[in-house]
Amino acid sequence: MILDGPAPAIAPAHPPPTSLEGYLVKEFLIAMTVLLSAQAADAQSTPPVIPSTFESAGADRRAITALLDNYTRAVSTQDQRLFETLLLSQAIPFSSVDAATAAADREDGARNYPAFRRGVFEGQRFTQRFQDVQIEQDGALANVRLVFVNTKEESESWGWKVLHLLKVDGEWKIASEFWSIHR
Repeated sequence: MILDGPAPAIAPAHPPPTSLEGYLVKEFLIAMTVLLSAQAADAQSTPPVIPSTFESAGADRRAITALLDNYTRAVSTQDQRLFETLLLSQAIPFSSVDAATAAADREDGARNYPAFRRGVFEGQRFTQRFQDVQIEQDGALANVRLVFVNTKEESESWGWKVLHLLKVDGEWKIASEFWSIHR
């Protein structure tokens, strides 16, 4: 098909920007590019601040201390119900070091809460106390290290215990526990 005369003009969908509009858009894009580049460079050059200590303080420390008080109260009075309110679940890693290492080849080798429950809540009564308690915390994660002393009428034993706690819905729960024991 051959057309006689000049080609028909096609109207643009949007009118071309005026020179001022084009200039402002161009300057805005340049400014955003510079700003984003500076932020990316700053993020790469400034290392995160790592706290010099993770010592727990304030309300969280008081809540963790209350959990530890309830722990020794539950063990010393054989109150299984109270004790189990302190656990994240009964399926958590919970074991003496000896039992966990002896069963290291089993998937559930460190999940020995049932044996603990039988020994503590169905066995001979004893009194437990904690000493040298150290509590470290970063947000909803806490690490508690302590020495425990178990006293029966005829004997005493002690060990070192490590508990990991998680703060779930505002409440601290034991997420794992391992201990050594010396008789």
